[in-house]
Amino acid sequence: MPITLARLASCRILSTSSKNGILHCISPTKAASLLFRRDLSNSSIAEWSQPFSSKVSNTKVISFSSSQHLFLRPTVSLCLIASGYKLVTTHPTMILKTCYCEASPFHQEPISLKMPPTVKQITEQYQQPQQKQVSLIRDIWSLIKPDLLLMCCIVLTAVAAAFIQLQTPVITGELINVISSGSSALLASAGISQLNRPAMKLFGLLSAQGILTFAHISLVSIFGENVAKRLRAQLFAAMVKQDMSFFDTHRSGELVGRLTTDVADFKHTFKQLVTQGLKSVTQTVGSAIHLFKISTPLTLTMLGTMPVLYVLLNIYGAYLRKLSRHGKSIEGQATGVAGEAISNMRTVRAFAAEEKEMEYYGQACDELSTTSRKLGFHIGMFQGLTNISIGCMVLTVLYYGGSLVVRNELTGGELMSYMLSTQTAQQSLVSLGVLFGQTIKAAASATRVFEFIHLEPTVPIKGGNTLSNVWGDVRFQDIEFSYPSRPDHQVLDLFNLHVHQGTTVALCGSSGSGKSTIASLLERFYEPTAGSVFLDGNDLSDMDPSWLRQQIGFINQEPVLFATTILENIRYGRPDATMEQVQQAARQANAEAFIESFPDGYDTVVGERGAALSGGQKQRIAIARAILKDPKVIMRKKENKRRGMNILHHRGGDL
Repeated sequence: MPITLARLASCRILSTSSKNGILHCISPTKAASLLFRRDLSNSSIAEWSQPFSSKVSNTKVISFSSSQHLFLRPTVSLCLIASGYKLVTTHPTMILKTCYCEASPFHQEPISLKMPPTVKQITEQYQQPQQKQVSLIRDIWSLIKPDLLLMCCIVLTAVAAAFIQLQTPVITGELINVISSGSSALLASAGISQLNRPAMKLFGLLSAQGILTFAHISLVSIFGENVAKRLRAQLFAAMVKQDMSFFDTHRSGELVGRLTTDVADFKHTFKQLVTQGLKSVTQTVGSAIHLFKISTPLTLTMLGTMPVLYVLLNIYGAYLRKLSRHGKSIEGQATGVAGEAISNMRTVRAFAAEEKEMEYYGQACDELSTTSRKLGFHIGMFQGLTNISIGCMVLTVLYYGGSLVVRNELTGGELMSYMLSTQTAQQSLVSLGVLFGQTIKAAASATRVFEFIHLEPTVPIKGGNTLSNVWGDVRFQDIEFSYPSRPDHQVLDLFNLHVHQGTTVALCGSSGSGKSTIASLLERFYEPTAGSVFLDGNDLSDMDPSWLRQQIGFINQEPVLFATTILENIRYGRPDATMEQVQQAARQANAEAFIESFPDGYDTVVGERGAALSGGQKQRIAIARAILKDPKVIMRKKENKRRGMNILHHRGGDL
């Protein structure tokens, strides 16, 4: 059968008419061999001669061993080699760089080739984190499942307290009947003894309700904090595992806002739902049952107004949810503006840009305020209409119930009990209406939180091969790369570099020429669009990223230190290092002298981003931190008067 190859640049078609066509596919992960042949079902079979692991996010092919086969229909394109891989035929003169390959039987009409993906699509396909599709209810269930027993206790206390609340109208009705049925002479002779039994029952119910309410609120507080703690931990863990491209497109203030504001909003509303929601639902259902027992015709008449509430909850509620999500998005942007200005305050002060930053933040706050006022107006409108609807229900009860009393179809005590039950149901429905508005906000916050939790990084933190010995031989082969945030701008085009073991290489060039990009690719902060990076002859895409980064030391021109002590900053890459090892690393970095000159020595707190130290001191501490990690490859970025420079070398001795 022929193997049809389409070249993206010139769209030239090349074919081989041999019975079996053999292609060798060199991908960014590892080489694989494809053998196409005909079979009796007139389909194509792709047989893999060695394992292959695709990095393309939307491919259905994940992994194959040599004993497995992939059955392809003639019209199905091979999507795992449709994104810029190299295809090399067995014929030495037919070497192509292609973006598309399709196999078709010899006797069929030529298949029209689909438009290959653009560079932007290819870059996004490789670099953008993928999001799992999981329902919000399932997410929330995963949070509360560890405290399921505690949740059961909360439900029991809420239902018990609500049940006691439902008995209050019944006992009150008994009191009214005792008072209204007894003659004045009988009451005068017997005193208030006839009232003792219902009064004591009412006192006991109120006391039990108070105890249950105390237990319920205490349990809810513990439960809510446990849920919030797990949610914060999951969100932070998901954030720190994301690719660097994720942090290129999200402001730090926005991320911190999701950790704090969104989680706090969710926790507050969740606790309200558990506290008031369960109680209100139980009281509403119980009151409805009690109302039907007292007078079914009266209750059916009252329920005639319920469709109005249904329309409010469904139509108006959908609009409120959309508006709330928009408000949360704007709030995150405003937080990002403030966080960025505060974290870069030295730069803001140096350029006297305080007024400009205040203007930016003021604009963000104005937009947030407008959206919040609009949301508050519509929530108020929703709750107001809900109260009017419920008020109409009460008026219906008074008018129709009074007529039943006049006709002696209801007693005065039964009408009072009915009114109290109606009031209980009304309060519960109003509470549910308020909670509905809060739930809309909480759902928007939870959606924003779980949106990040379900993001899957392109490059996982752990998983892959490790080497028993690392010599430090680094090779970049035919690297092509564009940043995901700028997919139309190609930074590296067929870049090749070989850094031999024990040598030092300086990469010199103007700003934006790709020096830092090369360092980022070596640490697998990003994945190349095409080509491969090798360490000691091993493809980095097959290696454990965490293990790989332990073998590499990177010293930036402007190192970032944490707001802790000098000792903890040097130990950051190796927490189990002894004090003697820390001091040895500081001596090698020429940092020991100025460290010991501080009153607190190694226990000196350096401030946020090392603000208490000079630029040179921060640089020395960063060098000591890299030395203590004992990397096999060290990269250092520095600037001279003419051009930037990145230095890659193998540690053969002291730095």
